[in-house]
Amino acid sequence: MLDFSYYNPTRLIFGRGAETKVAAAFRPFAGEAGRVLLVYGSGSAVRSGLVARVTESFEKEGMTVIARGGVHPNPTIEVVREMIEVVKTEKIDALLAVGGGSVIDTAKAAAAGAVYEGDVWDFFCGKAVPKAAMPVATVLTIPAAGSEQSIRMVITNGTTKAGCGNEYVRPKVSAINPELFFTLPQNQISAGVFDMMSHIFERYFTNTPAVEYTSAQAEAALRVIMHEAPKLMADPHDYDAWSQIGLAGSFAHNGYFGLGFEEDWACHGIEHAISGWDPSITHGAGLAVVTPAWLSYVWSANPGRVMRFAREVMGVETPEGADPEHVVKLAVAKLTSFLQLMNLPTRLHELTDKEVPVKDIARAAAGAGTLGHFKPLTEGDIEKILMLAA
Repeated sequence: MLDFSYYNPTRLIFGRGAETKVAAAFRPFAGEAGRVLLVYGSGSAVRSGLVARVTESFEKEGMTVIARGGVHPNPTIEVVREMIEVVKTEKIDALLAVGGGSVIDTAKAAAAGAVYEGDVWDFFCGKAVPKAAMPVATVLTIPAAGSEQSIRMVITNGTTKAGCGNEYVRPKVSAINPELFFTLPQNQISAGVFDMMSHIFERYFTNTPAVEYTSAQAEAALRVIMHEAPKLMADPHDYDAWSQIGLAGSFAHNGYFGLGFEEDWACHGIEHAISGWDPSITHGAGLAVVTPAWLSYVWSANPGRVMRFAREVMGVETPEGADPEHVVKLAVAKLTSFLQLMNLPTRLHELTDKEVPVKDIARAAAGAGTLGHFKPLTEGDIEKILMLAA
């Protein structure tokens, strides 16, 4: 196990009515004036009455709420810059994101950019590192990205989709009310489920030895997600199933499952290049296409780890002397069957009607070097993975 330092200051408020309890917990972070910018998406949060309920709860705590919408999936740097201008013009003290990962990431980026003298994109292109950020709180409406507890944020600039991780942007308070997920469309449920699974995969597939405790925790989380997710396909109003999925998704990306690990992140890097090329592609759906192909390609880097995944997560029998390649094929087949059960694409041609520019995407994903750590991938490796997914 590698050395690590872990600090998670996010207060998680979970259960029915959680969205109305954020204000009291967030009040100490909102400054004396208590001017809060509420960031939301395309308008469903307004139409459902959620923004009004949350605003009322903040006003009861003596805070002023200025609401701004317009955040879309694969959020852009332009919208982040617009939010930064609102922060400065309205003399905002703190930010509140009401939405899913895209809304939360936008609020985080604005929180960091508003106290930085340069352009906020500097954080995503590697030119600068956040040294401070305004306080952020969240009300989660889509369990998927795990941004409500994480240090991560992902923003798109043109065809470049880039992430940044920094402790300053980890939310101070986050609310998860499973009832807010009842009206999600099936495609968002499915994509969200696999997004959270992928956050665990990116940490679980490691070459770091002596990580038994966290590995077992990750395996348990994956088994629970795969057990509960199909229930939501049958009944999206299943509160108990949403409770398991919502909690697992939040912890999938808050750093816990990677304690002491060298993490991978190749599948996310490849998918970011795909949805950077076509922003209409849903992140979780892109991951569903990439991951089985990636696993088929990299398993020989550490057969023991992949066989453990096959046994402990996918339920494949691995008797002594079993052929690792055969075991991996069975595990990939079972994972693919689960994805199909969730109505997710598993091939590039199911993901988009456009001709996918494999070489361009591979070049963008690899950057100037290699991608990932479980098996460092060259541009040529990524091309082969994409062809396996074709």
